[in-house]
Amino acid sequence: MKKILSSVLIIAVWMILPMTLWANEVTQYEVSDTDTEVSYAGLIECTSDVAPSNPDLEGRSWTDASFFKDSRWFEPSTTAPFDAIVPEWRPQWISIDDDGNGLDADQTNGERGVYLYRKTFRVPAVAYNMSAEAAIASDNYGWLSVNGVEVLQPKDLTPTGINYTAPPSTESIPVKLLACNNVLVAEVQNGFEGCTPPPNLPNQTIGEPNGPTGVIFSLTLDYELPHVVWQPPVSNLGPSGRKNGSTLPLKFRFYTQDGKLIKQPQQVYLAVHEGGYADELGDIVAEWNLGNSVRNMRFSKGNGQYIANFQTQKEDNLDDGWYTAVVHDGCTGEALGHMDFELVGKKKEKDPKPPKPKK
Repeated sequence: MKKILSSVLIIAVWMILPMTLWANEVTQYEVSDTDTEVSYAGLIECTSDVAPSNPDLEGRSWTDASFFKDSRWFEPSTTAPFDAIVPEWRPQWISIDDDGNGLDADQTNGERGVYLYRKTFRVPAVAYNMSAEAAIASDNYGWLSVNGVEVLQPKDLTPTGINYTAPPSTESIPVKLLACNNVLVAEVQNGFEGCTPPPNLPNQTIGEPNGPTGVIFSLTLDYELPHVVWQPPVSNLGPSGRKNGSTLPLKFRFYTQDGKLIKQPQQVYLAVHEGGYADELGDIVAEWNLGNSVRNMRFSKGNGQYIANFQTQKEDNLDDGWYTAVVHDGCTGEALGHMDFELVGKKKEKDPKPPKPKK
């Protein structure tokens, strides 16, 4: 299991009969934690609307500011849906102080402060059957957006704004909002003083005091990854290996978890790495992206097959030994499937002939 930012992939693998297939079910979590960036979006002028979420705003770690925790904030380990997340990846409350030593020295006595808590993450390009669930709680008002589209708002928009008690706001979100590179932003606001209430909080009263901002959020993605099924000749080379100096066609197909052939081209690339399965992500000796020329990896819509020609005779200094063909996701780069093979019988370089003696 590998942690990338706050992401976790929990993979369950099993065999599908009657076809000999292995498939992956994945749960990916993007949560509020110490990898979250926080940016101060400025004090809101009395005549201004609330500052929009700005994924391009330069951020810094929330740990740069003093941490504040209110005793009234609920405990994530006993509050759904956060309690269902394994402890190692469970979201946590993150915040800034209101003592004037946080990211904004004037927040205590200033106008409304707005903070953007931001996470960036990737989703595999080949993921299918995806669903997404978001949750947020905040002190006092928090809006959650995915790639600039608001997906959650505070459950309590009244002047008291109690959005840090259970249950948090939750919502299933459209997976069409997700791409390869994604930005999850929680826009959190707390209090204003001496201003007309902004449009998105019409029930607020003038003179509401400022306070610290705090937030806890999660985005849970469930999806499946297709299985890579290798085709001859690489799938049946056997112990004799492949002649070093020949062309080895690398062929594979994608199948869904229930054994259906995927006939649409997927965003992937193929690479040959040095070493066998134990070192399947060793140095790359050859790589192919999808394309139409013989130098590319080609895709056949008729049979859903991908093929790339590994021309070992054109690779410099390609020694005999074990190599691994790996299909990589075109977004995350993660290995989706691999096949080991051995190259043997490299031609030995002949010793140069001595020069003929001059007559």
